[in-house]
Amino acid sequence: MTVTRKKKAGCLITVLVFISIGIGFALGLIVSKATQKKKEDPAFWKEAAMNHLEKLHPSNEQRQKFAAHTDKAVGELSTLRTTAIKNVWEIVRRAVADIQQELTPEQQEIFEKIKPKEPAEIR
Repeated sequence: MTVTRKKKAGCLITVLVFISIGIGFALGLIVSKATQKKKEDPAFWKEAAMNHLEKLHPSNEQRQKFAAHTDKAVGELSTLRTTAIKNVWEIVRRAVADIQQELTPEQQEIFEKIKPKEPAEIR
């Protein structure tokens, strides 16, 4: 059974397409995670707001006032975000404690491995 040049070329192109799709998918995930992590940074919030306000073509004096207002808002949002995360984890802690009371010793060992872990910013 001989394989023609056309079949070889077709197979190689198909393999190349699948490899390209895989690499593109992996790079897309990496970029997506990096972007999401950046959006969690309060400094990014201020920068984004100030860039948006630049569409108004403000004077230097207005920019300074906008920056002060934006700093205040970002500070309040950061505090609110931290409080919300703490409240969520308080609910999770209570749920975990309630569930642990219902478990057998064998289940306790497994649950210790799979129970949710608090993020570093909460500890």
